[in-house]
Amino acid sequence: MEKLIFNFFLVIHVICGFLSLSSGLVAMIAQKGKRVHSISGSIFYWAMLGVFATTIIFFAIYPSQLKYQFFLTIGIISFYPNFSGKRLLRMKKAIVPTMVDWIAAWGVGICGIVMIGYSVYGFMNPSGFNGMAILFAIFGVVCLVNAYGDLKIYLGYQKPEKMHWFLGHGGKMMGAYSAALTAFFVNVVPRYMPINTPTFVFILTWVLPGVVVGVIASRILKKYKAKFAAKSVKPVLQV
Repeated sequence: MEKLIFNFFLVIHVICGFLSLSSGLVAMIAQKGKRVHSISGSIFYWAMLGVFATTIIFFAIYPSQLKYQFFLTIGIISFYPNFSGKRLLRMKKAIVPTMVDWIAAWGVGICGIVMIGYSVYGFMNPSGFNGMAILFAIFGVVCLVNAYGDLKIYLGYQKPEKMHWFLGHGGKMMGAYSAALTAFFVNVVPRYMPINTPTFVFILTWVLPGVVVGVIASRILKKYKAKFAAKSVKPVLQV
């Protein structure tokens, strides 16, 4: 019965994964603010929520297995930018976090601390971790960076930048998409690798998609920042 339940939700997990990959790509390509972008973005959001929800179920079924403990933390870090990116659309005038925003931000921060803890334990007791200690460390830091970036604004230590809702939404959603892309690579690429492939190659399948999407995202957002800055400069009248 346990296996049957797992397989049922695994099918849903895979469907949501493919939906997030396809709809996320459409949302990125489509003209911003138009109907296609809005619809594909909504599909992406709910598909990522489905991925996260099924990840929680997998952990509930096999709570003692390290693999599903790791997947649960990855599910949190994958869904957080998706959630907070959507929330920014409701804070166009000013960033005024509600209770759910505070809980989410502190939650992803705590998740990062837990992952760092797992990493330290894994390096001290490497048996059974199979390189996962490195992944716990990398994604633990990513969790903490996400939490720090939002909490310093929520707490008033940093003022939001101009067009914060647009730039923040775009950056976070591309971050969420990198998580969906990473999941695809992690599940597909290793199937075609030789048996004696070094561990660091498998680690790269977890890291490279995020790095590539991150570079692309930073360049796109840089262009938008320059565009917004140019619009804000008023022409000087010559006498």
